[in-house]
This record gives sequence, structure tokens and C-alpha cells, in this order.
Amino acid sequence: MNVRRLVPALCAVLALTLAACTTGSSPTPSPTAAIPATATRDVNALPRDRVRDGGLLRFSLTTLPNQWNPRHADAAAEDASRILAPLTPQHFTLDAAGRATANPDFIVSVEVENSPATRVTLHLNPLARWGDGTKITADDWIATWRVATGRVAGVTASNLPGWQRVTEVAAGDTPADVVITFSGSEPDWAEPLVAGPLRGSAVGSADAWSWTTYDASRYASPFTVTHVDTVQGVITLQRNPLWWGDSPKLDQIMFRTVQPEAVAAAFQHNELDVWEIGSSEDRLQQSKAAADTTLRTAPSKRGRILQIATTGALSDIKVRRGVIQAIDRATLAAVELDVAPGTVTAWSNLLLLPTQPGYVDEARATGVSFDAAQASTTLTQAGWVTGSDGLRRQNGQALELTYTLDPADSAANTEFTQLSGQLLAVGITLLPVSHGGDLTPEKVTVSPFPLAHLPAAATQTLYSDLVTKISTEQDAVRRADQAGQLARALWQEATTVTLYQIPQQVAVRDGLANYGAPAFGSTDWEDVGWAS
Repeated sequence: MNVRRLVPALCAVLALTLAACTTGSSPTPSPTAAIPATATRDVNALPRDRVRDGGLLRFSLTTLPNQWNPRHADAAAEDASRILAPLTPQHFTLDAAGRATANPDFIVSVEVENSPATRVTLHLNPLARWGDGTKITADDWIATWRVATGRVAGVTASNLPGWQRVTEVAAGDTPADVVITFSGSEPDWAEPLVAGPLRGSAVGSADAWSWTTYDASRYASPFTVTHVDTVQGVITLQRNPLWWGDSPKLDQIMFRTVQPEAVAAAFQHNELDVWEIGSSEDRLQQSKAAADTTLRTAPSKRGRILQIATTGALSDIKVRRGVIQAIDRATLAAVELDVAPGTVTAWSNLLLLPTQPGYVDEARATGVSFDAAQASTTLTQAGWVTGSDGLRRQNGQALELTYTLDPADSAANTEFTQLSGQLLAVGITLLPVSHGGDLTPEKVTVSPFPLAHLPAAATQTLYSDLVTKISTEQDAVRRADQAGQLARALWQEATTVTLYQIPQQVAVRDGLANYGAPAFGSTDWEDVGWAS
């Protein structure tokens, strides 16, 4: 997106920015001050005048998509999402930390009222059009709300978060004005608006919901699909002649089917420009073998956690805390991610990733952090005494815990080895089981609007007042304090331990600009191209 066209940024659309649109009394200071977002992206960001006009960008697919509706459940697959990304630009763009700002290509200004309930008025860009030249209007937003909230019989929408909190969508003074009313005070009002609307005429019934082929009239983007070759497995995108914003730098984007086992060779032989390698060590090493390429790395939206049971010995909160104190999460992460010890910071907050606004290290704040000596003390206070063999027992029973070792979880074996040694050092034996372990690892994806999606542990009656405040508080500083209180309480409860934030790793051809590892950030597809 060209900075020439940017309207002033909307204030505080994400809950934990450190300034707010509404004013109020001075917040009570938190015992541990919230810190600014430390999010970074790695995309070789260049201004448009340093990106050459023209060129081709090549991606791989496993299979061609059979669903072109971005909100259909079948479009959630990785291949479909990859193709749809340049065809469905966001109407609110996100920065690397997940903070939202109106995209002026679609929305020229926003008005927000918060009394008695939050009401958002969007003033749409009059130049914005669907692929057949029809203007984007309030009718499209109304139709999207109807689909997202189950008002269209026979349709189940996917990947439309936040709409359940909207009670009404209507046209304003003109069809280019959209008025969105929430059920109450809504600090995360931008969440349902980020993706923008679907074409109203294409989602009004169950028969219209499934888009098995591409139809340009359903999209509004800098690119349009010009060729689908089902025999060769190739999809080609070119500049959209009806696009009203900055002209895309690329001439074409090409997607072609490549079997997973052949992607490494295709990238190494300069047949692809982008390879999303995830956290695979094998892919990482294979990507490094490719000439004239760069690895783009940023903190991702995903993290690794351990669920801790509350039965047996773990029904005692002291034992659960002792387990957490025995786990060196930073070293575990370093081994798992194959990086130098000391270069990874443990993730210590059940509500926020370390790179999100307002993150506080709750392990440090509460003292329930890695400290083997303190772990021993905590376990002894819980009545588990160390015997001559170094193992802990209570009433003759050994302190043995189990770990869920799922063969499909590529990180589980390394993690089990590390945890076994760390827990044994304080007298706890860890045993592998196929399911239902005392410690169960998971990968989780965190929303750019994390306080709109609090963990299940927060649903306890004990936290209901605090949860209510977090879900309605408009003052960002007060909300950060409330979130900190809840995060500290959940951390001390010791039923879930966050381990580390998983890195986002994307190998790209040298010279590719404005694309790579964006963290939570949006991609401005009209600015993606090759450095001049």
C-alpha cells in the first residue's frame, strides 16, 4: 500500500494499544507495567519506487482448489488460502503485532460511538468495485452479516470471527455508508470487519454459497484470475484492469501443482520463488541449499503449550506449580527450534503472545518460573519427599506423571526427552502414553484480537467480573491492566503452561520485495514485486 494514500490511522482498534479513542478516569496502575508490542516482520520492505514494474511470482500448490468462496469451510485448506490471498485483500490491514487500520482502498473513514452500545460507521471508498464494475455497498456488508450469523438457511460460514457480537448492519445516509451495531460496548469492533464483505448477490442462498469455479465478479482486488489449466495444474493471476488503487508491480502471479516431495527440488532449481517451510528442520536445510535465496523469519501467530491435568497428584496446585518451576522452557524451545541456547525467550502469558501489545511475562511477575531449587522446595511443601534414589514419594507412592506422545506431533519426541530430564532432576518420573497424559502438548493459534477469545480456563465463575470488564472496557490502558490481572491469576492456577512462540519461516528468491514472513501483518499485494 502506498503511503501517499494513507488516511490517518484509526486509534486503538486493537484492545491493547497504549492509547484509546475514548477517554476516562486514570487507570489503576498494574503491579507489572504492560510493555509495548515488540513484533517484527521480515518481508524486505521497500517503497514502491524501489520495486520494478513487471515480473512474475511463482508459488506451488499440492492440488488445485475445488472451492473459491473464501468463507466456505472447504476454502480453509492451505492451497485454497494461498490462491485466495491476493484475490481478497483485507479491508482493515494489520501490522506485525495485529493492530488494525482501515485500508483506504476500501474504507475512507470510520466513526465509532460507544454509548449505549458500540456503533461503527464505515464510509466506503466510492471507487471500490467488484470484478464486474458494480460498486461495493452496504448491501454486501448486510449480506455478509446475515451469512456469518446463521441467517441464511443451509449455509455455514467459516473464518468470520466477531460477527456473533453484531446485532445489526444497515446502510447509513447513503449506500456507501455502513452502520454496524454491536450488542454492547465492544473494544474489538474491528475484528469482524478486517476481511471485508462478500459479494452480496453471491451469498444470499445455500445454492449460491458454493463457488466451485472462479468468477471475477465475486472479487475486488489488484489481481484477477486469467487462466486455470486443470490438466497442467496451473493457475495464473494478472493485473486487474478495474483496480482503482495503485497498479500492482507484478505482471503475473502463478500457482502450479507440485507434489510435496518435489517442492524442495523445484525451489532449488529456480522453478519457484516462495517456499513456506514452517518449522521443519529438513525443509530449512533444503532451502539453504538453494542458490540466490533468502530465509525470511518472524515470530508467527502460533505457539506451543502444555496442558496440565488436575487429577491425581496434580490436583494439588502446589504440585502443578512445582512442575512448571522445574521446566526450563527457554532451553526446551532452543533445542526444539535448533537455535543457540539463550536466544529464545520463554512464552509466559496465557492471553497474549510475546509480540502482542500489552504482553507481560507472568512467570516473572508471579514467581512461578523456572527455578529447579524452588521447584524442589514447592514439591517438598506439598508433601512429596525425595528418597535416597532421588525420586519423590508420598505415603510410599512415587511421583510419576505421564506425557501424551502423539506420533503425528513432530515436536513431541524431542520435547518428551527434554521434559523427562528436567523433571527427573527434581525427582519426578515422566512416562510416555498414547493419549490422556498428565501433560499434553498442543500447538495453538492466537488471534490478532486475543482478548476477544479468552481461554476456556477464564470461564470460571471466579473470573467472571474480570472477564466482563475485559470484554467491554474501551480504555486500552485499563483493559491492559485487567488482562494482566487475569493472566496472572491463570498462570498461578498452573493448568496450562505456554512454552514458546513458533517462528514463521519462508524461503524466497533474492530480490523479492514486500513479501516474506509478516507475523500478523497484512500483505499489500500491489506493492509485492522485485527490487529494481
